[in-house]
Amino acid sequence: NALLKTIEEPPEYAVILFLTNTLDVLLQTVRSRCIIMNLRSVDTKLIQQYLMQKYQLPDYQARVCAAYAQGNVGKAMMATSEHFREMQDFLLRLLKRVDDMEVYEIVAAIHDMTTYKMDIRDLIDLMMVWYRDVLILKATEDINQLVYQDEHKYLQKKATTSSYEGLNNIMEALEKAKVRLNANVNFDITMEMLLLTIKEN
Repeated sequence: NALLKTIEEPPEYAVILFLTNTLDVLLQTVRSRCIIMNLRSVDTKLIQQYLMQKYQLPDYQARVCAAYAQGNVGKAMMATSEHFREMQDFLLRLLKRVDDMEVYEIVAAIHDMTTYKMDIRDLIDLMMVWYRDVLILKATEDINQLVYQDEHKYLQKKATTSSYEGLNNIMEALEKAKVRLNANVNFDITMEMLLLTIKEN
């Protein structure tokens, strides 16, 4: 209600900008009071070059940040932070082990994941990049197309042990997890279902 009131009667000295990748999440009453500008995403290669020049990132790190950003330069810039690198390291350790983890270890990993609860959509986006690499490796066996080229050994193991149907199930589970979190489904349950689906496939 406060947001609607502010939009209906904004202060004369202010311009209010809403930036979103999911316009449909905003209430129609909010959208009806906005001027909507659809912006194109930026090519991943251009973002990678920008990060390498501006932030002096090594090519492998810039490649990961650019792939994760999905055409959003601001998101790519945020991915250069120390917090993002810590989150990525945590996730890579988890994804490398998840197939061999027992249920109690998965529950413990979810407990550890609460450290990144505010960034959970970013974690899921990074998981999608990882499984995109697995799919590419399974289909083409071309290491040069991978975002996580340094993790080739682990990606190859997953590509060998998973079927196309299993990888599709994982990608669908990642999308479902986003939907469930947007609908305020319990965090622990959502992540447990996701990790168990990954383990089973």
